Amino acid sequence: MSTHRILQVAVIGSSEADETALKIAEQAGAVIAKLGAALVTGGRGGVMAAASKGCAAASGTVIAVTPHKQMDDVNDYAHYHIPTGMGWARNAITGIAGDVVVVIGGSAGTLSEIAYAWMYDRPIIAMSCCEGWSKRIAGQKVDDRRDDVIVACKTIAELESALRDRLEHFSPTCSVSL
Repeated sequence: MSTHRILQVAVIGSSEADETALKIAEQAGAVIAKLGAALVTGGRGGVMAAASKGCAAASGTVIAVTPHKQMDDVNDYAHYHIPTGMGWARNAITGIAGDVVVVIGGSAGTLSEIAYAWMYDRPIIAMSCCEGWSKRIAGQKVDDRRDDVIVACKTIAELESALRDRLEHFSPTCSVSL
């Protein structure tokens, strides 16, 4: 029996985001669906809901990993909900649940997810057009454990190209529409 895994892109960012971050997040969700990857978010509001909305509207798959224990405590766009009951500790999961991680804005919770993604060797793309950690960390290294830097993107077109480049390096047993 031949099976394959659908590639996953995690979008991390603030639950309280400005209009620019929300617009970028919704467009990012649509790009992820267009590329055939599943979207993983923290399942809450702000950047997470906007990315989920964009992905779902583009017929993509949305997976939410929430900090709560209740099944119905998730944004309206999630197809799959994993309630962890872990509070902020769930950031360890969202930080490594993507084959690639996209940062849009973000505060302290997002910073913890960036650290996990970095430590677990996930490629990280940061939208430098948005305020918060994505702007501050774009083009930087978190520490010296890796040779690469966090990829900086200013536009959705740059994000699509960067995602396509990173996703195409995965095993043929993984699926994405490139």
